[in-house]
Amino acid sequence: MRSSEAAVVVGIHVAARRPSVAVALRGGRTLDSAEWHEAAEGAAGEHAGLLDWIAALTPAAVGIDAPQRPRRAPSKGTIQRRRCDAELLKRRIAVYQVPTAAEAVANARRHAWVSAGWAYFKELGRRGYERPADGRLPGSLGQAPAVLEVYPYAGFVTLLGGTPPPRTTREGLRLRVLVLRAHGVRWDEYFDHESLDALMAAFTAWRLWQGQATDVGDDRDGRIWLPVPAGELRDSYRRLTPREEREALRRA
Repeated sequence: MRSSEAAVVVGIHVAARRPSVAVALRGGRTLDSAEWHEAAEGAAGEHAGLLDWIAALTPAAVGIDAPQRPRRAPSKGTIQRRRCDAELLKRRIAVYQVPTAAEAVANARRHAWVSAGWAYFKELGRRGYERPADGRLPGSLGQAPAVLEVYPYAGFVTLLGGTPPPRTTREGLRLRVLVLRAHGVRWDEYFDHESLDALMAAFTAWRLWQGQATDVGDDRDGRIWLPVPAGELRDSYRRLTPREEREALRRA
């Protein structure tokens, strides 16, 4: 764990109908928001502009709130899930069904944000960012900066030890704010669910940089990174009671 060192990490909440939101966090004893950036994915130059913004920051790790690759086409009559998604479902963490490449083309409007996420992974790879290597910390001597798939909802679940209220509710938003602040993340008073997801994406990248994150999945289907060490990842999660929410925040 490198808690005394400083680094910059970036988190991206990928969207389509609304702008994608990215945040850069600068770490030391606390994690302070350094810069924010938005990109309207359908507008000319916006997607490339976000990539150039990242390049100027030279972050040690970039967490992207989107699938890193398509789901494999299923055999006839079967339901095929990515292994990382299946492992989260086994723990009672709801997931989005990632489309196959053909499904993304056939229903381009619905899956536009997924296609944007695939593009970010591909283009950051061209710029020297690599999937995290086992047992190696991004930004260490000889290690390339990392790009990783994150899932903010699962991040909040695993940090709390249970399922919070929906992010569309006032209590759900409040609890997410308190979880981030309890873990040392500092930013201005503004928040909505897009910015909170971007902050959690960046926080997960930070925990990877510290050696305090774990992943589910495999190299074939992709890995989803979570902001908790392997020893804290539970076999199952359930909805928290209000008392359990307060206790989780006190533990944090």
